[in-house]
Amino acid sequence: MFDLHTHTHHSCDARATMLELAVAAQQAGLAGIAFTDHVEWFPDDGAYQYLHVDAFFAELEAARAQVNGALTLLAGVELGNPHTFPAEAATLLAAGPWDCVIGSLHWPGGAPGWRRETFAAGMEAAYALYFEDLIHLATHGEFDILGHLDLVRRNSHALFHQALPLDAYAEPIRAALQALIARGKGLEINTSGAGYGLPGPLPDLAVLRWYRELGGELLVLGSDAHLPEHVGRHFTAARELALAAGFTRLAYFAQRQVAGWMPL
Repeated sequence: MFDLHTHTHHSCDARATMLELAVAAQQAGLAGIAFTDHVEWFPDDGAYQYLHVDAFFAELEAARAQVNGALTLLAGVELGNPHTFPAEAATLLAAGPWDCVIGSLHWPGGAPGWRRETFAAGMEAAYALYFEDLIHLATHGEFDILGHLDLVRRNSHALFHQALPLDAYAEPIRAALQALIARGKGLEINTSGAGYGLPGPLPDLAVLRWYRELGGELLVLGSDAHLPEHVGRHFTAARELALAAGFTRLAYFAQRQVAGWMPL
């Protein structure tokens, strides 16, 4: 399997080198890993202007030489709110030979999703805002894979030890999933949920079943690792979840295209 969501010291909230994550991926028995460091355009975000593309690709080439083909190392990036900043996203994506691009909703409605003030109007209102904006991201954002679809659950649990069930938000979630399918975009099972006290990955089995029932096929796994020891974490549980939802294979990317499939 491939871990298509990890962070190195090129992200403001991580410190590991690419080689350290690559070694961890080998130890976890993975076939490949994508380094998907943060890019954000809200000035109040710690990732604003943090990634230096030339330094990123220079380290990637050095790491590829060091692993010498024993592991596939992919050039990835995680774009926050690419639908809000389409021109900036286009410029960034033109700056390097990316293999896979994650689109994430870190600032729902222009508000920082990980801060308490975003939930000031109530938990239900914050969830509604998040999923309505998710439709815009899925419909208009430039990316290959939608990251942690229900990130609002992880944020609310981290802040308030509460995560709402998603049944009440089925309509906007399904609309976002339909947009992904229509545009040929992938969906990530993000396995970081357990690290935040949630019972499983993001999204859960119900959402994965909706995606499959609607015709979704492009599914990937991502640990969202910010530490080497988290690379490939909880992938066994994610695999079981994917199988339970009706999937039989996982996609992996190269040059922003599906490069192949791996059976579950």
